[in-house]
Amino acid sequence: MNNARNQIKCAENEARVLMNYAMALSKASMSEDKNYRLLALDNNLKLWVEIESSLKSAKNLLPQDIKDNLLKLSKYVERITLSKGVDMNKTDFDSLININMQISEGLLESVKNSLAKEEAFSLLKCAVDLSSARESNNKAELVSALDNNLKLWVYIKTMANSKGTALPLETRNNLLKLAEYVSSKTIELGQNMDNLNDKALDTMIMTNLQISEGLISNQKIA
Repeated sequence: MNNARNQIKCAENEARVLMNYAMALSKASMSEDKNYRLLALDNNLKLWVEIESSLKSAKNLLPQDIKDNLLKLSKYVERITLSKGVDMNKTDFDSLININMQISEGLLESVKNSLAKEEAFSLLKCAVDLSSARESNNKAELVSALDNNLKLWVYIKTMANSKGTALPLETRNNLLKLAEYVSSKTIELGQNMDNLNDKALDTMIMTNLQISEGLISNQKIA
């Protein structure tokens, strides 16, 4: 029983670390500060070097096919980071972000993780999808990303309004205000797709990142 609990805890911690680094990369991809971008890329590279070392350890009992796939991802992360560095474009950043998120999602699914971590992952994914859709200048993708983000915040609002919620009153009120903000800005952005308000979209993305970060930090403390 203790061994199973330790495995679950380990998977949760690994998922949290991957999400934290994905979040840092997402913020860095929107920054013009090369030192900030370099720090995020360097930390992510070190993480994947550690993952690669762990995979090559004789103590690693993962199935060989999973190890092989993770080693390929590790080599890809190393190659693109070392070859392009701070000059990589948004698409390159998104590929690194999505790798971390996909592995994190698999870990969370495998241990049937807590609601807070699932919400943190969903908020982070919506932020990345919004950013990617804008970068690709694809209206259909942006509409879909805005719709998914709105649905997530409607769900969060419903949870915050629930009588059985254990959230502190201040936290609940803040989430309700943010949900109202996201709803109003989604409508505003949807009505002006040809003249996109980048500042409003950036605020929505950063809101998701900050709330996701808060949820992960609270789980870490717990």
